[in-house]
Amino acid sequence: MYLSIKDINDNLPKVKGLILVPFLVEHAMDISAGEFAGYSAQRIVGVRALLESQAQYGFAYTCFLYGEPVACFGCVPLWNGVAEMWSVIGDVARTRPIAMTKIGITLADMAEISMGLHRLQITVKTSDARAISWGKAIGFISECTMKQYSEDKQDYDLMVRR
Repeated sequence: MYLSIKDINDNLPKVKGLILVPFLVEHAMDISAGEFAGYSAQRIVGVRALLESQAQYGFAYTCFLYGEPVACFGCVPLWNGVAEMWSVIGDVARTRPIAMTKIGITLADMAEISMGLHRLQITVKTSDARAISWGKAIGFISECTMKQYSEDKQDYDLMVRR
């Protein structure tokens, strides 16, 4: 049983101008427009499809700050007791590291409780030190490196929160 958007907003740290709303793929595309600048149209369609399917099979929310989407978070069950959390975090959200970290911790905690998880995991590009550091800040530890995990053969760390 997933929590309602009201339950989640009631439990988030209070940050002026910040609210969570149900996720729409357009939110993530707006946040990451610059990141997708070098992508082919086919790859962008693939990213959209992946985000839509993750939101459909799990839960997903967008953080709005003063009316603009700044970050998206979601969690997809893999099987009973195990799920994978994902995020799309924009540059504006990165100017609020304490708030985003508190939100990440809160959403991970709520996912674990509401989904009855014994394992929550994330995948993070090994070369992205900032993302690995943030994963650790919200309670994840590196479990292993997945060699050539991505479409473009980049290595990713599998991080787990137990």
